[in-house]
Amino acid sequence: MASRRGRFSARGLAARLAPASLEKAQEGYGRWLGFLHYHGWLDPEAGPLGRLNEDRAAAYFDELVVLGNGDYTVVGRFQELQMALRIMEPRAQVAWLSRPGGVPLRQQLAMEKRSLEVHHSATLYVWGFDLLEQALTLPGPRRRQVMLRDGLLIALLAAAGPRLSSVQKMRLGQQVRFDGIEWWMTLDVPDIKTDKPHRVPLPAGLTPWFERYVEVERRELLNGQVHDAMWVNWGGEALGEAGIEKRIRWCSAKQFGAENAFGAHRFRHCIGTTAPIMKPDAPGIGAAVLSISGRVHETHYDLGQRAAAGGTYLTGLDEDRAEARAYLRRLADEHPAPEDAPKDDPGVKRKPKPKPKR
Repeated sequence: MASRRGRFSARGLAARLAPASLEKAQEGYGRWLGFLHYHGWLDPEAGPLGRLNEDRAAAYFDELVVLGNGDYTVVGRFQELQMALRIMEPRAQVAWLSRPGGVPLRQQLAMEKRSLEVHHSATLYVWGFDLLEQALTLPGPRRRQVMLRDGLLIALLAAAGPRLSSVQKMRLGQQVRFDGIEWWMTLDVPDIKTDKPHRVPLPAGLTPWFERYVEVERRELLNGQVHDAMWVNWGGEALGEAGIEKRIRWCSAKQFGAENAFGAHRFRHCIGTTAPIMKPDAPGIGAAVLSISGRVHETHYDLGQRAAAGGTYLTGLDEDRAEARAYLRRLADEHPAPEDAPKDDPGVKRKPKPKPKR
């Protein structure tokens, strides 16, 4: 299913999709095959379309719901299956998968978004700094190495919000590099889901910590091994996606309580919600930081109204967070809002937003 660049491959759907989209289709089809295998319906002699019918699709839908998948996740699983089938069987008529029984999936589900606790990005940024500073006070080398690495990772996620897959693919000197003055995060295809490169300078306050991690903790964790992975585990190997997610969830559970633990993707929601507050005169700043379109930002990341109602915002920025505000201002200047970013219409009087609670 991987994209190829041969003479005929450019004609297919796979050649027009980003690597991340191909990966999602592949994973989604793998879930479908696992479902069929579990129920004894996986015929190795049958082709992709031979394994699909409306009864099995309905059973797949019911099982996804029973297993506790969110409404948007269920819709996403069917989209992944549909995309995979279109790649493997270009002439297949599989549009009905988005409306089994003649009723669109989105009408069969409540399409309720799960409630998320949104922390101020500056709070998460300072949390990373606290771990960095605390690491230097620890007596044991292993605890120091891991806490400093985790603190730097959390500060990076809070400042720039890269996706989990992009974090795992980071290589020193490539996706994370020092230009002699400052450190940069440089993401390009196939490191990201979009087809536009995303290059941002990292906050100046992180410069000494990146230098420290690269020269001390990363070298110690490598323990003689040689590779360019930015994030290294205890065994000296590249920290995988599962390992990164596990560390973030463990650290967040310790910081905010087990019931409020979250993974790497939550940082993107926090940036999408709080960046417009930190830089109110740049309505597209959230989309610019996250390297997404304004429509995607407005639909999936800006949780401001719900966060304010739940009392999860922090008001203002104190002096300790001045750098975070300056950083977002700089990004607003260097990365103008996408063309489709939502903008205030001067001819429409907007209702004032409720003040966030402390």
